[in-house]
Amino acid sequence: MEPGGQILAGQLAGDFTLPKNPKEKSVFLAGGIGITPFRSMLKYLADVNEARDIILFYSNKNISEVVYTDVFDQAVSKIGLKTVYTLTDTTQIPPGWKGQTGPINSTIIAEEVPDFKERVFYISGPHSMVTTFENVLLGMGVSNNKIKTDFFPGFA
Repeated sequence: MEPGGQILAGQLAGDFTLPKNPKEKSVFLAGGIGITPFRSMLKYLADVNEARDIILFYSNKNISEVVYTDVFDQAVSKIGLKTVYTLTDTTQIPPGWKGQTGPINSTIIAEEVPDFKERVFYISGPHSMVTTFENVLLGMGVSNNKIKTDFFPGFA
């Protein structure tokens, strides 16, 4: 940059952050690249040993796309995170897979989160996935004010 040049800066803003109340029950729904903000939140909680009632759903096409399992495993042991992995390409399920298969739907959510109406849902991923999950939750009777979304434009 040349002396006297100008820099344009902005401020991070939004409500896609950890709830201020550590007792608030949360569900994180992530698909693909949408795992990124959750990785940061969960790493922070594990680093400061702050237990929270969080269930993470992490959906990918196949096992090779799953990332940050070391961070999530640490969060399971340090803060009590519950993780639900799902693979959507049912033709590529590895032997011994213990996660869910197929797209996340209302049946899987209700099975894994019996108290889903008491929780705040955070959804992050490609826009079409975020919209789909939001519609599933609304169809289950989750209040619109208990759904927070973030999406990554340009990613399928």
